[in-house]
Amino acid sequence: MFKFQQNTLCVASTWLYDSGIMSEANYKYLCSNGKIKKVTIGGNGRKALVAYESIPDRFKKTIREKVGDPYASVKNIVFGDYMNWDHDAEQYFKDYLLDNGSHLPEEKQKEYTHQAIMFNAVKHIATNVVVQKRFGGKKQMWDRMLEAISKLPDTWMYTRYKNVVSFKRAIQKYEQEGYGSIVSGKWLNSNPSKIVDDVADFIMAQYCLPVKYTISEVLKIYESVREAKGWKTLSERAIGAWLDKTEQKRIWMLARDGKDEYMKHFGHTVTRNRTEWFPNAWWAIDGTKLDLVHFENNKQKMAAALKINVVFDVYSEKIIGWDIAYTENHASHFRAIKMAVNESGCRPFLFTYDKQSGHTSAKMQDLYEKLPAKGGEHYSHKVGRKSSPAEQIFNRLQQQVISKMWFSDKQSIKVRTATNKPNTDFIVEYKNALPTVDQFNKIFTALVNKWNAGKQEDWEYNRIEMYNQATEHREEINIMDQLSMFWIDETKVKKYYAHGMPLTVEGKDYIYEVYDETNNVDLNFRRKYVGENLIVRYDPERLDEFVGLYELTPSGEKRFVAYAQSKRMHESIPVLMKGNSKALLLQDVSVRDQEFKRDQEAYERLIHRTGISRESLIEEQELMVKFQGHLPKEEQMATDSGAFNTRFSKY
Repeated sequence: MFKFQQNTLCVASTWLYDSGIMSEANYKYLCSNGKIKKVTIGGNGRKALVAYESIPDRFKKTIREKVGDPYASVKNIVFGDYMNWDHDAEQYFKDYLLDNGSHLPEEKQKEYTHQAIMFNAVKHIATNVVVQKRFGGKKQMWDRMLEAISKLPDTWMYTRYKNVVSFKRAIQKYEQEGYGSIVSGKWLNSNPSKIVDDVADFIMAQYCLPVKYTISEVLKIYESVREAKGWKTLSERAIGAWLDKTEQKRIWMLARDGKDEYMKHFGHTVTRNRTEWFPNAWWAIDGTKLDLVHFENNKQKMAAALKINVVFDVYSEKIIGWDIAYTENHASHFRAIKMAVNESGCRPFLFTYDKQSGHTSAKMQDLYEKLPAKGGEHYSHKVGRKSSPAEQIFNRLQQQVISKMWFSDKQSIKVRTATNKPNTDFIVEYKNALPTVDQFNKIFTALVNKWNAGKQEDWEYNRIEMYNQATEHREEINIMDQLSMFWIDETKVKKYYAHGMPLTVEGKDYIYEVYDETNNVDLNFRRKYVGENLIVRYDPERLDEFVGLYELTPSGEKRFVAYAQSKRMHESIPVLMKGNSKALLLQDVSVRDQEFKRDQEAYERLIHRTGISRESLIEEQELMVKFQGHLPKEEQMATDSGAFNTRFSKY
């Protein structure tokens, strides 16, 4: 009765009402209102499945009383189910050069690639609440993962860990440093010079001064004392790159430019909720206008503005995926293809499409590279050539099924005959019976079922029977492949602002924020990444929930940073506040002061360590004037280190 589908714990819909959990009528009502989420639909020997977590709590309580914990009942899980080949890791270790210019031994390349694949699986499990439950939840998952890893086949080469502590330490290092953290110390290249300790403090303190030294001037000051202090040589570029990091920028911007400028870049803000304030095998894909009339936003304006994207199995002509949207763009293509993969459970050997910009975008091309079976390919059809089977099938779909609906406007681009002109008077007369946009998914589902149940005149079987014929040429696609495939990377880096990470998809704006394990704004993340450019990775069907954030390493590798959730919005009007909303508002409002206090204290500690302050600057310049610019360097250095402590005690 329970099984995992699309990495989601599901329950058979028929069991819910056959076992008396709820009535069939109640089930249908909850589904129609979106209270219960369908994961798969029934038919052709399949059972309809619904997401267990979407079932209202009162019914979940009855389920647990009847059968116990559903998660505990599904035990057929092994760690290997979550391991996906990492081509980027394979290439990274293949290209890795040692100090002598040689490559890593092939055996080590293989071992390190296996290690990365294993780490990736661990990271996925550790950050996915549903999968965590399959490993015993947060308290037990590390022990169970370590136990599961030890049972992997001997053909998998990777480090064996003695205990959970060393295991977690290795994962943490991998998250911070990426593939490079896996390379053994005996192979590592020499690290480049870094700005750390006293050198870092000196440079930061100079750059923080309100006279606003340029980087060139800071380098000159540094060079004037470098030999005496035994410090290493630095370049202007190195200093600039170091100062430009968020961790450093937070300090010097506060000191150089003041609180207002600091807040403009790093000040945390809360977002107000204003919604209640105002009244208002060869697979081929093709998209076009949906020739059905509907109401738009009200009961006066009629339109036929919707677009339909359809994925056909060319052999059987069965529709295996589709999506309705106002715009034929990459997100609509994505949803149609995802449905096709879920419906088929396999990969095509050939996938074709037209040259519409949504298909040729970098986001979709990345998906199309992952989609075909081994040895398969994808490509776009040449413009103007009769080479696209999808167009031909689509034309018949429009004429044989869609145009037969009384509210069809029969205005397909491919149709120009008089018999296919709409009777507009008839439609206007009965316009009150026109469907709304919200009803179109149900309407098109019925049209798809009608098309799939039909056949060409000379066929023995209908499209469903043709599609279900057994074949030896089939490459299954597992859940992990689907999860990794159906995430889209933004092609350009996006800045994480002080108020969060904005994202616009299909004309809709989203805002995300990183929260820690206690559901507080993650101050440690903000300390490092506010103002930094990151790659946003998202599932178009889960934009209301969360996105992944990745940074680009110097080698071009995408390194996972954090998951960002939809930023919580706050109500300012007391009468509209619910539950603990006021406490959450105050919690988020306090972020600004917490960060300011932390960074102010960091600057004060810097002054204490170096003696370089606004006051020491005044002291030095007074002495410079007194001695007409001839104060010996040794006395200057002594003044730098002692003037502050002798004259001021504020800090």
